[in-house]
Amino acid sequence: MSWVHSAIATTDRRPSRILESCKRFSRRLSTGITRAVRRIQVPDARLDSILSKNFQHPRSLDEIVKCTRFSKSEIRLLYRSFKQDCPGGNVSEERLREIYLQLFPQGNSVKYAHYLFAVIDRNHRGTFTFDDYILTLSVLCRGTIDEKLRWIFRLYDINGDGQLTRENVAEVILSLYDLLGTAAQPRVDEREILQHVDKIFESFDPMQTEEITMDDFIDYCKRVSFMT
Repeated sequence: MSWVHSAIATTDRRPSRILESCKRFSRRLSTGITRAVRRIQVPDARLDSILSKNFQHPRSLDEIVKCTRFSKSEIRLLYRSFKQDCPGGNVSEERLREIYLQLFPQGNSVKYAHYLFAVIDRNHRGTFTFDDYILTLSVLCRGTIDEKLRWIFRLYDINGDGQLTRENVAEVILSLYDLLGTAAQPRVDEREILQHVDKIFESFDPMQTEEITMDDFIDYCKRVSFMT
């Protein structure tokens, strides 16, 4: 599930670059999916049976198509990828942490996996399923700019109260550098990260309220994008 890292890595950039990175990520992933699905053949009826049995939800393949922006062929590919990493069909926070530890063995995945898991586990069940996975991927890869920015906001809103604070943003960015570990180049210390967060808030929060709402976040990102 390295798609998550590719998408979230864009959040440690200026707002206008967030939007451009989302667009580039969507194009790259869409191209890769299109090429790969040509080699995959899974009968619809068989996949319906697998989904309802292994992933413990009533959605058929057709229903998933309606709920996402993916085609049947793309869903087949994504299902195979998910099954390889998570054969049991339910992903716990511990399992997500293990996946990222495999991807970044030189880093510490504990905090990053915790924040990411909280966003994907939409129903707070303690695990997420293929449903959660593909709905999240649909937003990140095929969603509108507003949908993608709302998702990014929710990642940073670690308290779940609809407000971003300096502490929230710093914690998530620090967790990303912890994840990368020695692979992060150039090396960045905590003081530099906190200075970066201060600059973010100077741009987003000129009234110095020390809190950024989702509407403020989306409006500012889109406004900066249109001006550049």
